[in-house]
Amino acid sequence: MHHVCRTRQSTRYRRRDCGRRCDDIIGCRCGRRTGRMNTMGLWSVIRSLLGLDTPPAPRAGMPTRATAAALTSTVKPARRQPAAYGTRAHTARNHAAPSRAAAPSKASALRSKPTPAPLLPQHDIDAARTIIGPIEKHDLSDEQISAIAGAEHNTLVLAGAGTGKTTVIAGYVAWLLATGKARPDDILVLSFTRKSADDMSARIRQATGSTVHASTFHSLGLEICTASRLGKPVVLTDAEAERNIFQPIFGRMLREPERYPALLALLPDYLRSRIREAAQQSRQQAQQARHSQYTRAQETADTKPFIDKLSATAKTVITHMRAQNLDIEALRRLNEQRGGKHTGRNRMLLDLLDPVYRAYMSYLRDHRCIDFAGMITGATDAIRSGDYRHGYKYVLIDEYQDMSLPRYRLVRALREQRDFSLFCVGDDWQSIYRFAGSDIRLILDFANVWGDWGPTTLRELTVTRRFGPSLIDASGEFIMRDTSLYHKQLRSTATATDHSLKVLGGHGTQAVYDALVKQLRALRGKAPSVLLLGRYNSDIMPIKRADSAHGLFRFNDDGTIVFREKPGMTIEFMTVHKSKGLQRDYVFLLCCTGGMKGFPSTIPPEPLIGLLLPEAERMPDAEERRLFYVAMTRCRKKVFFMVDTDRPSRFIYELHKSRPNIFRGVPLPEQCPACGEALVTRMANGDPDRTFTACTGYPQCRFTRDGAGKRSR
Repeated sequence: MHHVCRTRQSTRYRRRDCGRRCDDIIGCRCGRRTGRMNTMGLWSVIRSLLGLDTPPAPRAGMPTRATAAALTSTVKPARRQPAAYGTRAHTARNHAAPSRAAAPSKASALRSKPTPAPLLPQHDIDAARTIIGPIEKHDLSDEQISAIAGAEHNTLVLAGAGTGKTTVIAGYVAWLLATGKARPDDILVLSFTRKSADDMSARIRQATGSTVHASTFHSLGLEICTASRLGKPVVLTDAEAERNIFQPIFGRMLREPERYPALLALLPDYLRSRIREAAQQSRQQAQQARHSQYTRAQETADTKPFIDKLSATAKTVITHMRAQNLDIEALRRLNEQRGGKHTGRNRMLLDLLDPVYRAYMSYLRDHRCIDFAGMITGATDAIRSGDYRHGYKYVLIDEYQDMSLPRYRLVRALREQRDFSLFCVGDDWQSIYRFAGSDIRLILDFANVWGDWGPTTLRELTVTRRFGPSLIDASGEFIMRDTSLYHKQLRSTATATDHSLKVLGGHGTQAVYDALVKQLRALRGKAPSVLLLGRYNSDIMPIKRADSAHGLFRFNDDGTIVFREKPGMTIEFMTVHKSKGLQRDYVFLLCCTGGMKGFPSTIPPEPLIGLLLPEAERMPDAEERRLFYVAMTRCRKKVFFMVDTDRPSRFIYELHKSRPNIFRGVPLPEQCPACGEALVTRMANGDPDRTFTACTGYPQCRFTRDGAGKRSR
């Protein structure tokens, strides 16, 4: 399913057609919308991409594929009609191929988004507040009441950080029960983690005295699979798969000489160099060169890290394959179509994964197991085949910005079987799990995604009780540089002038450590809670190394840290991803440096995994920006940015331009005009009399400037 892109592109001398062969699903790689795209229904696309069977007949009143095609027969219809998410019409309209060269304009980003509905009239708000009553001993705000009492058949509530997302869900359940719109058995509440689902269930029970079905997507999938199979399957855990499948099979591969060429190509640089050294010592066995290199490498190099890396890569690839109902052959075809410059490397990795995948599937069959991806896809199939019937009238989804395409298909299958009112709460500014399959388009294009069931009512929660106006302004300005997101203006319940942001640090790791210790000593309060955040788990290591000469901290295995001078102070270290949903008095962001493992991180995903992930966004570092926003908004009182001025992050430079007053005493080096990393002065050939300015992003950026100010790239 390809055609030739007719997008007009300018060159230096003439105008020409792009001319590339374009996938109808994703558009052209030139970054523009394709000139023509045929319309295709959701089910046809799913069958062609994922190999699913013919779908069941649509429910009464739901648009069929034929009517959908008639409504969306061109890219720009006279009157825009909703298309099912995943159809060619929907994709062509909203998701041209990503381009890092240019971000979408604000007008184009916001054109398809619904306008937030105004607050309900005050007398309606007061009446609804009386019916609902206090939730967790507090009356709901006017915004929360309007979101609850003003909900329609499709409702999306955009809730900023600290605005009470969970409270609104509990309040909506209380409203449904108090008004008689639903009984407890009519309501399904979905969340993404067991902890959040249990917390939601407890809050609803406390607020209403009733128990509703609050579940994770995987638990719901397992329930459906159990009900449809007349027996509960055994769950294959990640630890069991690692122990019984991945580690043994890769251990065997490292003893098979015929696997050597592919393994060598995938080795990390440090291990590849050790193999080459070992090969040079084995020249006398040239007739068995490959085998000798391989055997010698096992003797001289520690291959366990490589086995771990291969196991992790294999587990991730197979998880995404299973989530999308792809087998190895389907992934090979996808690689040939969209692998680009990585096609050859992906082929080698697929050759290695082939026996691993077959062993994985055999293990599932032989032991009658189900994995986590299978819980979702199996449940979806059971619903579509009619093996499972549901009776829900209201479905509520928390943290909707984390929605993935397989989970969307599950909810859609439930709705196609029997319609229900959908109430979703989320924050597109905090969508940070693309690596796990989350697709931000599902919230940005909510009106189109669920358009088959009528128009969308959009509500907003903008009053935060977590942090003050200064952090609201700084974080909001930072995140809204991505104009494809919903525009929101948060407000604080606090009105007093505050100083919620501060940059600390200096030249080198020791200076950062000293600044951290000094600030911890200065914190006031009986027992303030402190959160140290890293982009990666390894971001705590510089602090540990610097502390080895002082012994001021005790680092526990569970991530807690004891500051010996203030043992009553609660200190934790975790990654920003893990901190989502948490809040502490003070937050110290440790990872404010540039580079591959900086913030933003520029480490590319494994290319084969990239084929299985949702489309990347056009704006560079879009998800990293949202992750930085999440880090900024974990604090109740103040966030500290710990900056090594040898190589500050591009995000730190961005903050410096908008908030220079928070950088007192922490000067930044000049920023590279080419890539945004820091510039540094170097000596030419070690000669102190011959200096030049270079980018710390080398070799990715080769910007230099000689002593006379002459630039080169």
